[in-house]
Amino acid sequence: MKNKGVDRLRLLAVLTIVIAILYFYANLLVPRLTPSFLRIGVTRKPVNILILGTDLNFSAETRQRVETNGRTDSIVLMHVDPIHYKIVLLSVPRDSFVNIPGFGYNKINAANVFGSIELTKRTVSELTGVHIDKYIELNPAAVTKLVNLLGGLDIYVDRDMYYVDRAQNLYINLKAGWHKLSGLEAQDYLRFRHDNAGDIGRIEHQQKFLQTLFANFARPTNLVKAPAAIAITMRHIDTDLSLSQLIRLMNFARMLNRSEILTFTATGEPGTSPYAGSILLPDRAALAKIVRENF
Repeated sequence: MKNKGVDRLRLLAVLTIVIAILYFYANLLVPRLTPSFLRIGVTRKPVNILILGTDLNFSAETRQRVETNGRTDSIVLMHVDPIHYKIVLLSVPRDSFVNIPGFGYNKINAANVFGSIELTKRTVSELTGVHIDKYIELNPAAVTKLVNLLGGLDIYVDRDMYYVDRAQNLYINLKAGWHKLSGLEAQDYLRFRHDNAGDIGRIEHQQKFLQTLFANFARPTNLVKAPAAIAITMRHIDTDLSLSQLIRLMNFARMLNRSEILTFTATGEPGTSPYAGSILLPDRAALAKIVRENF
């Protein structure tokens, strides 16, 4: 009888260990297949995050980078919705002509120059009507290192991209077609806007890049690279997200299909300003509809 009792205990112990291992790998490899109440390491509440990429500023004399609050090269309001399994990326064109609190009307990308991240958050929030919970400000080095960590990104370049600006240390030369972009080439792809598509074309590239980046990190084969990706992220971004929040967000992103990462752009009418040059007058009704239906 004692042997039977011991055998049952051993069997129970083995089953417990097997279940624990299966539970761990289910959370790690296929978190979406794990019941929501059993998931670990995944964000559970909706959150709005402002993602900013700033201009690289160089001295015209030395061609060395100058550390200043640059104009925001890209502005993306990201809505993470774990309840409905989606991420919404709303891009705001840098030339959008809006009221910058305390400074009057100007291009929205000037808010970072006037008042850094806090003023940018307030300006975007007033434009969209969306409360911003957190922010991520990207250092261009983060893009380069993350793409290189993945071994490059397969992206379709929809047009020839050629532009040289020695003062800005910019040398872009990408041919149309499929490419496995290196980190530096990905930066070129994201920064190019010197054709008829202008900033709207660049926004499309930014959105495609983010979708591709999320999809690549979702692959089980890239899970082993997650610690290095987190280390790169912490070194090369400025954010008020904690490390645990970043990990939970990244893990949630792995749960999504590409079709569940939705992209929108705050469109408008082109115009001019006597002091701001070419501007974009936001279509506030269309923007309100995007926010109402997706945030």
